[in-house]
Amino acid sequence: GKRTPNSQWTATAAGSVLLAPNGKGPYVQAVTFGRINDMGIKDINNMGAAMAPAAADTLLRFFSDTGTEPSDYDRIFTGDLGAVGSTLLEQLCAKGGKKLTNHSDCGLLLFDREAQNTGAGGSGAGCSASVLCTHILPKLVRGELKKVLFVATGALMSTTTFQQKESIPGIAHLVYLTSEAGSHS
Repeated sequence: GKRTPNSQWTATAAGSVLLAPNGKGPYVQAVTFGRINDMGIKDINNMGAAMAPAAADTLLRFFSDTGTEPSDYDRIFTGDLGAVGSTLLEQLCAKGGKKLTNHSDCGLLLFDREAQNTGAGGSGAGCSASVLCTHILPKLVRGELKKVLFVATGALMSTTTFQQKESIPGIAHLVYLTSEAGSHS
């Protein structure tokens, strides 16, 4: 079958991070737990659209709670929104008064979309985990990035809910990472 242009390729990837109470970093400065958002998306080929509202909600709450702006951070990474979801996220955040000019999506960073024909990008928890461990954390260690917001995105669905044509709720959790201890906003 032919894949739709907004479909994404599931990443077969993984990553693991150990947290310690002290050490040379990177450092977790804050977290914002996500809330379930259900915008009625039922198309399993459009996961980015299902998850983007949750990512926008989490980011907008974080900015409101901390009194910060997107420009206060070197990069804002999302998990696996892909091209469609990333565009929607940027539109939703702009509508909420926060323009994201420093956003990257792990689902877009993981693959070369043209050479690998991955449609709207990568999908699945492997996108977040592998890009965090192989790209983001090393840049924080080297000091190439100082302040990063990492927003893991997820869809709350199963084959049963899909077969029953139920909507796909999304959720997104945020972790604020820094390269230096005590570098709060």
